[in-house]
Amino acid sequence: MIPAVSEAETIINVSYRCLIVEDDTYLVMGLRAQLKELGHRVVADAANPADARREFRRQEPDLVLMDIRLAGGDGIELSRELIADRPCPVVIVSAYSEKELIGRAAAAGVYGYLIKPVTTPALSAQIEVAVNRFREQMRLVDENQSLTQTLETRKLVDRAKGIMMKRLKLSEADAHKRLQQESQKRRQSLADLARKIIESEEFLGGGET
Repeated sequence: MIPAVSEAETIINVSYRCLIVEDDTYLVMGLRAQLKELGHRVVADAANPADARREFRRQEPDLVLMDIRLAGGDGIELSRELIADRPCPVVIVSAYSEKELIGRAAAAGVYGYLIKPVTTPALSAQIEVAVNRFREQMRLVDENQSLTQTLETRKLVDRAKGIMMKRLKLSEADAHKRLQQESQKRRQSLADLARKIIESEEFLGGGET
């Protein structure tokens, strides 16, 4: 998993565990040397999709450098598959710069695209950009999930309050206070407690509130 970075740190000073997917041994050696120079560690390399899938799942790298033309496969489709399996910044490293390929790569969800031959400064900059983009996207995903959970909790709590108001003849404020007190007493989240109240009401034949 991508290590967290404090405000006082820069991404370039963080070491990443990298997977190289490339079928040219000479290019693999070059990328290994460049990544080492930048302070990163290559945990594995793969020359074909099958090996790439295995190493990706086994090593759980922080970053993947992916060639497009692989022995027995398409690096862009493989990138899409790996990202779907586990979110991770993937950077395409290719000798091809056709718009169609770049468009496909963008649609597959990769975080960067480098044209061979790759210089060390260009690789460093692209890694920084890719990791930044990845972190920002993951932050937005977390925020959206948090918002969804908040809305779901609100719906559950409102339903539970309605049941308590009806069954116990409480005001809305008193029902909410009672829920909070029971949540603290039982050491349960409001959502879990509300869900239990709703399930109990449905079991007893109360139906929707």
